[in-house]
Amino acid sequence: MSAEEFNELAGRIEGLAIAVGFLVAELEDNGVIDGPRYCVSMQRMAGKLSFDRPHLVATQRTLRELASSIDQARNQRRGSAGLI
Repeated sequence: MSAEEFNELAGRIEGLAIAVGFLVAELEDNGVIDGPRYCVSMQRMAGKLSFDRPHLVATQRTLRELASSIDQARNQRRGSAGLI
């Protein structure tokens, strides 16, 4: 894979991660989902992955990082609203 192809793939994946985080924030702020529970579920799902394929280690790490990022964004939104 060339550097250009890698950067394209990495950029697309990063874009999807940002979109998921934004969607969760919007749904949470509008009372549609329980964000903390969603993040706990995502962490739990990551822990249940079987590692019979090499890419699942990265998948598990990504799910955990995304859940953590969503939690951090929530804390920042609450902090900026004076709720913490």
